[in-house]
Amino acid sequence: MREMAEAFNAAHADRGVRVAITFFPDFQYGEKIAIAAAARDLPDVLDLDGPTVARFATAGVLQPIDRWFAREDLEDFLPTIIEQGTIDGRLYALGAFDSAAVLYYDRAMLARAGVEPPPFPRGWTWDEFLDACAALRAANIEPVALHMNESADEWFTYAFLPVVWSAGGRIIDAEANRVTGALTSAETVRGAERWQTLFRRGFAAANPVDPDPFGNGATAMDWSGHWMARSHAKNKGENLGVMPLPTLGDKPVAPCGSWCWGMTSSARRPELAALWLRWATDPVQGVERIVRANGAVPARRSAFAAFPEYGEPPYQLFRYQLENFARARPRTPFYATLTMQFAGALRDIAQGTDAAARLAIAEREVQAVIERRITKEATP
Repeated sequence: MREMAEAFNAAHADRGVRVAITFFPDFQYGEKIAIAAAARDLPDVLDLDGPTVARFATAGVLQPIDRWFAREDLEDFLPTIIEQGTIDGRLYALGAFDSAAVLYYDRAMLARAGVEPPPFPRGWTWDEFLDACAALRAANIEPVALHMNESADEWFTYAFLPVVWSAGGRIIDAEANRVTGALTSAETVRGAERWQTLFRRGFAAANPVDPDPFGNGATAMDWSGHWMARSHAKNKGENLGVMPLPTLGDKPVAPCGSWCWGMTSSARRPELAALWLRWATDPVQGVERIVRANGAVPARRSAFAAFPEYGEPPYQLFRYQLENFARARPRTPFYATLTMQFAGALRDIAQGTDAAARLAIAEREVQAVIERRITKEATP
């Protein structure tokens, strides 16, 4: 990021335009933005996580940025990036990279259990997935790692919300700002109960210790993200396979989303702030630089030419998902509360708590926060 800023400053020196970037630990970031907004001391641009865009746009912290990008440039971005940054029909944020979650597998371990993986790029149905897990367990092979030892709430929502989606469920009616009837719908409960089967049947560890059991050869499959691709390829070599996440419905569903850039409403010279937004998301100056540094998925189609590995699995699947069936997390100003409560429910469900009852608790907690905030905002 510093190199990007230095290159930007050198390229715009003749115009006297400079960018200065301030870094914060991510656990402080939201609070820093809130304090700066209250003090009317916001910077011209912000880097923010995709699910938080709605919160800042609704609060008036961000301004739309679609007018600063040509139509052909916007068409070059992956549809998931556009979806993530669009609130109420206006584009508020664009990112240089995206993310992908997949099911990695060890070909040799599956073969020992007599399990045949689906042809690329198809994934398993949920029943096919359970059958594969059962065959692996019968062969004394640990079936799958779900990384339940992850401390962040966001992993649980990001990784396992697609199970609910594939069952036809949802965790919020974002347009109406209501979770009542969404978190406890028959489809959402069904998705959570089917996911719980992995723990009840001993196919996945609810309290794992090893952060990388698949890479260490302890499990046959890994429910994980693009960030593990290089490590897994190094450890597994030709034995590494990849497929989309298993689905409860007729169509596959995948998560997506990552950090993105937005322009604050207080930007004094929005035309200059837009120079940085275009630079930070430019295929060469922004996308290629940051993706080479962080290993994420390029956010622009034209940038894939710089990454030939995306012509082969597992990287090929990352792009395929994002262009065809990935779905942004709920775009709601109440996302922080929603993800905390949903993740907490999933943790308890993995430990054996009744899914319907636990989701009902989460639903009441989230709806109470929504109603308190709406009431407070409506009070003159």
